[in-house]
Amino acid sequence: MTTLYVASDRPRAGKTAVSATLARRLRQDGRQVAAFKPFHSPANDGDSDPDAAILAAAAGATAPGDAWPLAMSPDAEPDVARAVGAFREATAGADVAIVEGLSGFDDVSRRLAREMDATVIAVIAYRDGLGVDEARAARQLFGERLAGVVINGVTRYKTREVSEKLAPRVDSQSVRVLATIPEDRRLLGVTAGQIADHLGGRFLSWEEKRDNFVERYIIGGMVLDWGVLYFQQFDNKAVIVRGNRPDLQMATLRTPTACIVLTGGHPPIQYVSYEADEEEVPLIQVDTDTLETAAALESLQERTQFDHPLKHEQFRELMSRHADWDALLGAIAG
Repeated sequence: MTTLYVASDRPRAGKTAVSATLARRLRQDGRQVAAFKPFHSPANDGDSDPDAAILAAAAGATAPGDAWPLAMSPDAEPDVARAVGAFREATAGADVAIVEGLSGFDDVSRRLAREMDATVIAVIAYRDGLGVDEARAARQLFGERLAGVVINGVTRYKTREVSEKLAPRVDSQSVRVLATIPEDRRLLGVTAGQIADHLGGRFLSWEEKRDNFVERYIIGGMVLDWGVLYFQQFDNKAVIVRGNRPDLQMATLRTPTACIVLTGGHPPIQYVSYEADEEEVPLIQVDTDTLETAAALESLQERTQFDHPLKHEQFRELMSRHADWDALLGAIAG
């Protein structure tokens, strides 16, 4: 069995997206794939890790339940031996094992990769001023196990600079750049249900469409143009509007909309409720005003997961256009 360990320089760099995308690609190529994650850091006792179900689904398996990942306490040394034992049990019989490793290039990651006899891909989160230090740290930690790095989330106006300047500098450190993935708004999207839960809102209609995907928030405030022209600019949107503005709500309902958040604790008038029901658009009521609601939603995007089919599809497309698949599959083949 070939094992690929996907590490990252920091949390939220894109390990889950890379791991799940590789697992799906290998399954498409006819390989028997197993996915695994050794540890997670729960915010509260008993918290599960949503990445486990995402990885299992990418590998064509059922969610692992409590088998993995193991909860990691900040006050205790991670039990590497136990994690490796769970890994061997979870991946028995597979051709390829994809392991979503730890955030941060530390000794625990090195030990896991060694005990799993894994080839390593390091995901590096792009940010202004990114240099070669992260790639050099990955090489020093993993040595010859390191197949290369994926630079993820490259901002639109830095793509050329990364490909023409940064990538050659990383190569000069004897580290191969396997992909430079641009940032994409869709990967930060949420669902109508996540919005309602985050705001403490109440569904007034179509709660069964909790999975409606939201890429953008549109504020229904001082709309100077005809409302339909304003709201039809974007699909996959959540419109945040005062509950006592039926004019803006009706304009919204004439355009593709994932959900409407009614602020101020005002219930919609009957005609708006009827039209929302006809168009199958969820109405979510919150007590906060529009500005408070919009401000609260800023922190929701900081907690987004790689948890929606549209995100999976988008990242597969980004990988297909911006990754060196010959090098990636070569690393997996050993």
